[in-house]
Amino acid sequence: MPGRNYLQSETEKARVAVQRELRRFARVMDTKTGSFVWRTGCFLILLLMPAARTAGQERVVAVADVHGAYPEFVAILQRTGLIDANRQWIGGSSVLVQTGDVLDRGKRARECLDLIMELEPQAKKQNGRVVPLLGNHEVMNLMGDLRYVADGDYAAFASDQSAKRRDEAYREYTKFVSEHSAHHHTLYSDDEAGRQKWMADHPLGFFERHDAFDPLGLYGRWMRNHDAVLQLGDVLFLHGGLSPTLSFKNVGELNQRVHAEIADFDSLWQSLCAKKIIWRYMKLDEATRQVQEEWMWMQARGELEDPEAVELMHRLLGLQNWLILSPEGPVWYRGLALEPEANLKSGVDAMLARLNAHYLVAGHTVRPKFDIVPRFDNRVFLIDTGMNREVFGGRASALEIQNGRFTAWYADREPVVLRVPQAGATSPAAGSGEAPQKQSP
Repeated sequence: MPGRNYLQSETEKARVAVQRELRRFARVMDTKTGSFVWRTGCFLILLLMPAARTAGQERVVAVADVHGAYPEFVAILQRTGLIDANRQWIGGSSVLVQTGDVLDRGKRARECLDLIMELEPQAKKQNGRVVPLLGNHEVMNLMGDLRYVADGDYAAFASDQSAKRRDEAYREYTKFVSEHSAHHHTLYSDDEAGRQKWMADHPLGFFERHDAFDPLGLYGRWMRNHDAVLQLGDVLFLHGGLSPTLSFKNVGELNQRVHAEIADFDSLWQSLCAKKIIWRYMKLDEATRQVQEEWMWMQARGELEDPEAVELMHRLLGLQNWLILSPEGPVWYRGLALEPEANLKSGVDAMLARLNAHYLVAGHTVRPKFDIVPRFDNRVFLIDTGMNREVFGGRASALEIQNGRFTAWYADREPVVLRVPQAGATSPAAGSGEAPQKQSP
């Protein structure tokens, strides 16, 4: 229902269900016992109704793309009253939703991850929640696409043993290459220049970071449990957006597909390593090139006897067709931010109605003026304001949702109310019509 608080419908349903069950019990009891049950039931309902109002008033704070901007991330969490000066949770029962892209571009991404992980149990103790979602950069890192990892991020994983670890890895890599010496691979030359380039491409901390993001690593195991989309009542939260043309039944099914594809990729990678087609510490682009060259070598020699290997290579080379890498998928889609509203409005309205949602909150696409922008008659809120100033020149921000009121918070200015609930009123006017801006991943 437009303007209704995001949890109000759920708590109302629960209250009505309790009333229904108590009436049923009252009908089957004898007069004396039934009277007692009915009076007790009424008392319980009176207790439940304030609880329902409290749940309906629960505060949600959504923060978009952090990209390793640790000081800015801390600042906006403090500004919105979620953490104190010691970076401890003081948000009570508030819900913090981080819509993905904590990683890449910035050099302090690990500190940002650690902070979120530390806040999760702290919030839970106060009946609050911290919900980190998958962004395209989380998915990229889980798959070994490391094009946007900052050197400082690798350094955060380095130790006094990193140089030794890298030398051992180089010896392992050269052994792998020697087993493919007749296959005409061209990733690195086998001379000193090739060794130097390999060392430069694998800075100290590279291998420790890789291990931390693999399926059994600290961050990899944690992130693989994160969803791509969160629905709280009538509000959807996600990183990129939901394309009206994307076919899916509901949020649960969409999350299942994302998790299944990540698990399938992990299995695919392990199988390719087991067959020594790729090396376990390759980046995704290196592995893709390795497989392409291996496939060409096999075709040239007519050596296609291993159908399993052929299938594995085909699957890796077809990753662009997977949902987790699709421009129409939930962690990549930019249409809600860049397409003219008139082109998508009917589709967006129908999609939200089908999902029993009224609002959608997304990041991923930096706003040109670095402010939170509502679109589609204040039903879609775009909250990526380029938090990492060194990269984007933007500012830290957060979207607060409480009692149907949507408020934009900024680290460097006063909050701005974007939408207020109006009983019986139609949706407010659409947000500013900014010109589309081309975005990098």
